[in-house]
Amino acid sequence: MTHSELNHADLRRELHALHLELPKSGLVAWTSGNVSARAGEQMLIKPSGVTFDELTPESMVLTDLNAQVLEGTLSPSSDTATHAYIYRHLPEVG
Repeated sequence: MTHSELNHADLRRELHALHLELPKSGLVAWTSGNVSARAGEQMLIKPSGVTFDELTPESMVLTDLNAQVLEGTLSPSSDTATHAYIYRHLPEVG
């Protein structure tokens, strides 16, 4: 199943679970580092400044592929523009 086939709620849960693995693996510190996921012509990404233990599926920020926020009350990661650029230019990346 591709990410575009998942609904946003399922994708939020999957992305949350992936984020919880980052500190366990020693790949991130404090609030730095994140994973995003393409959802068709949109993406979900970790909010800025939220620690991994405070993160919830619902706190993920939905943006378009130009990094404009579509859903969410928190600011998206400072890496959002980079992730959006990759998704725009590499359509095979999900």
